Amino acid sequence: YNAVLYFCKNTQACQSFGIPVTATPVKMNVCCMVIEKLQGTSPRLYTLIAPLVMRRSVLRLNNNYPFWTSRSHTWFVAEEGESVLGFVPVEVRDNGVVKINNYYVSGDDNRLLSRLIQEIVNDYRGDYTIQSVTHTRHIPVFLSEKFQTVKEWKLYVKMQYGEKPCGESANG
Repeated sequence: YNAVLYFCKNTQACQSFGIPVTATPVKMNVCCMVIEKLQGTSPRLYTLIAPLVMRRSVLRLNNNYPFWTSRSHTWFVAEEGESVLGFVPVEVRDNGVVKINNYYVSGDDNRLLSRLIQEIVNDYRGDYTIQSVTHTRHIPVFLSEKFQTVKEWKLYVKMQYGEKPCGESANG
C-alpha cells in the first residue's frame, strides 16, 4: 500500500516543467518534494533508508540509537529527485495509539519535519491518538503542529497531538 504525494516548493517551476501541483503518477521531478508512505517491511523502504541509517552522522543525530521497523510501522519518507531528505516512522499499536519515534530530517530542517508531521496528522487524526518521542531540539516544531508535552526526559520529550491528556502533567 505505497502512496506517493507530491508537494511543489516552487509552483511556477513545477508547472513550467509540466508537473502539476497535485498528485501525479509520474515521479520524475527536480523541483518538487515527494512524501512517500511505505509499509515497514517494504523492500522499497530498505532501498531508500539503508544508505542513511548506516551513516554515523545520521546515527549521531539520533543519539546513537539504531533505527528499527516492523510490520506495525508505516514510514513517511521525504524525497527530492534521487535524494532522501528525511523520514518519520510511525508505529501503529493495538491500543489505538500511533507513535512517532526515531525520525531523521537532513540538516535538522524544521520546515521539512513540520511537513512530515502534517502528513502524519492528516493520515491518523480522528482514528488514533498520535504520540511522539521527540528530540528536545524539535520541541518547538511539534508545539507548532499542536502537540503537547506529556512527559520530559533528559534528551527527549513524550508529546501528544491535541489536548493534553486528563491527569497528565509535564513531569509525568
